[in-house]
Amino acid sequence: MLQRRQSLYLFVVFILSILLYTGPLAFVNAGDKGFFLHHSGVYDLAGTDEGIATWPLTVMISFSALLSFGTIFSYKNRPRQMRLTLFQMLFNLGLIGVAFYYVRYVMHHLGGEQFVFQWRIVIPPVMLVLLILAFRGIRKDELLVKAYDRIRK
Repeated sequence: MLQRRQSLYLFVVFILSILLYTGPLAFVNAGDKGFFLHHSGVYDLAGTDEGIATWPLTVMISFSALLSFGTIFSYKNRPRQMRLTLFQMLFNLGLIGVAFYYVRYVMHHLGGEQFVFQWRIVIPPVMLVLLILAFRGIRKDELLVKAYDRIRK
């Protein structure tokens, strides 16, 4: 059912995934220059592309959004919804890892001295917490249905 709490969690994960497209994830200070790490690349303060391709990050964010939206509508098959949510949790851990990899890569490649995470960097961990809550809710519903089936027999 769409009015379940875990469907709301999955929808919030979808919205947060879309929100990752709106701005930079981190700012890298390289002495006299500064660079912003976006999902679509690395840009300096003037908005010029630095030629560092971050398309894996874009693909992972897009796949996360599509997977969470698709998982909402597989509510009739709770075991599949649990598997998809578990896969999405693991995928989200990979998204966090790739985001940190690109921050370190930009620092090393462009001679950065320090980096400052923007507020969007907390979105993937928040998404992970919401996915865990959604998984627990789906599992609770599945156990409840199994208990009713056991009583009926």
